[in-house]
Amino acid sequence: MKRYDLTIIGGGLSGLTLALQIKQTRPETSVLILEKRLEDAPVATHKVGESTVELGAFYLREVLQLKDYLTAHQLPKFGFRFFFSPQHRDDIVQRVEMGSKVLHPIPTHQIDRGILENDLLEIVRNSGVDLMLGTTVKDVNLASSGHEVVVETGDEQQTITSRWVVDASGRRSLLKRKLGLEKPSEHAINSAWFRLESEIDPDAWSDNPDWLNYLEPGRRRLATNHLMGAGYWVWLIPLVSGATSIGIVADPAIHPFEQFNTFEKAMNWLQTHEPQAAEMLGKHRDKLMDFKVMKHYSHDVKQLYSAERWGITGDAGAFLDPLYSPGTDFISLGNGWLTDLITRDLDGENIALRTMIFEHVHRELLGGWLRLYHNMYNLFGNTQIMVMKIVWDWGTYWGIPTLIFYNQGYIDLDFLKQYSSTNNSIGRRFARLNENMQTLFQAWNQCENTPCANERINVFDLDCLHRFHRGLAGKVAPEDLIGQVEENLVVLENMAAEMFRLVSARVHGTPPDMPVDPYQMSLNDDLAAIQQKAGLPTALPVDAGMQADLAKVWMEAVEINQDVYV
Repeated sequence: MKRYDLTIIGGGLSGLTLALQIKQTRPETSVLILEKRLEDAPVATHKVGESTVELGAFYLREVLQLKDYLTAHQLPKFGFRFFFSPQHRDDIVQRVEMGSKVLHPIPTHQIDRGILENDLLEIVRNSGVDLMLGTTVKDVNLASSGHEVVVETGDEQQTITSRWVVDASGRRSLLKRKLGLEKPSEHAINSAWFRLESEIDPDAWSDNPDWLNYLEPGRRRLATNHLMGAGYWVWLIPLVSGATSIGIVADPAIHPFEQFNTFEKAMNWLQTHEPQAAEMLGKHRDKLMDFKVMKHYSHDVKQLYSAERWGITGDAGAFLDPLYSPGTDFISLGNGWLTDLITRDLDGENIALRTMIFEHVHRELLGGWLRLYHNMYNLFGNTQIMVMKIVWDWGTYWGIPTLIFYNQGYIDLDFLKQYSSTNNSIGRRFARLNENMQTLFQAWNQCENTPCANERINVFDLDCLHRFHRGLAGKVAPEDLIGQVEENLVVLENMAAEMFRLVSARVHGTPPDMPVDPYQMSLNDDLAAIQQKAGLPTALPVDAGMQADLAKVWMEAVEINQDVYV
């Protein structure tokens, strides 16, 4: 049997892209992919992960050089769109709509995973990767002399020897189970999703000319559309095949799983909570292609990388939450770290230190990203809070982790040392700032739920977000990257301070020009404590540009004829 440099267990998106990245980085590397399926994946295949965002899209387009392929064979994505104001769940025009009015400077895509994975299979085969389809992995024996992977193809069993083994087997999680690396996630959220063999265009949900003319025809359909309510959100994602992916994601403390865990129940649930969506989707129910549920889908892992020459990537390791479509982002990050470790090891370099650092950084990112979702679903029906939270979450995403990935900072040990080596380093400050902001949103939700309606919010009207997003298009020199990240963190500090001023003025009646230390602010403080902190030398004065930006998304309350829907 041939001895391989790398054996990848699983031929889905994470395994195929890792193989391609390895071959592009070090063409002489011998790579084998073991995949259970024998035939092509079906179009509109039954996998979550159709929506890509800036980090993952850059990985596919630029790192893997698939830009031309994606442009020709997958749909362009018109960003995220959110529809709030659940008290107007029967009239999309009256809902607060948040998204972009113009094409994003950085392109992203809606991915039909079946088409992509079938095409990637041929792309990696043509790059020199060996493939064994219709193969079941029976066991993996890790050894310093060479790992042994026991496989079964039909009636034949054989053993593959490999210097490196990477588990990309998805939720089968072969290595995680083999090595006892399972780690439960405290984020207990459930989901059901299905595909309809029809194009679902939100523009068809109303004939209001002002609402229709707000965007060019067809752009709403190309977005990843989110219908938001207390404890849940519903996605609508178009696929290049003409099908549409629809999903319900809900907190079981508010919406028990048993209420939507079959197609009929899901449609009834939509009729109750999103009646306009239920009516429009119901017209196409005879086009149902499939239906799937996943209970408590979030999961974690104790370890992802080992200097003993094994690794875990994609859903085989950890998965957080689909709200901001981070799945491809973490595939991109994980494959980047694995590619760096594997190629350096094969070239004779000691990778022990790099392995330890990459493991630490990955775990820190998982923890910070999870904070965006955990215990947040009860905010989803609170329109003003969610608008501000999304501004914050997008600003942090574009301004820090995506910028670092675009400029290869995550595999640069000198950068990582500057970023997170001390308690007051940029990375540690960023983590504390984000934690404080997520706590602020939760505390704010206990104070008010101001009804808002009939607003259109263009995220790129905010200069701070536009600058962060536009800044991803330019290359930053390695020696300048830490300075650019520091500059972006200062913008985020001013954003946090201004958000607190707005909220505190409404809740506590504090002055709108009050100095604020974003690392020490707390909505749970009494008035005396807030005033005392405003006098600290670390408190920031008002930034006029940020004040003008956030005023664009600070909405006036409206009177409604019914209770806020919960």
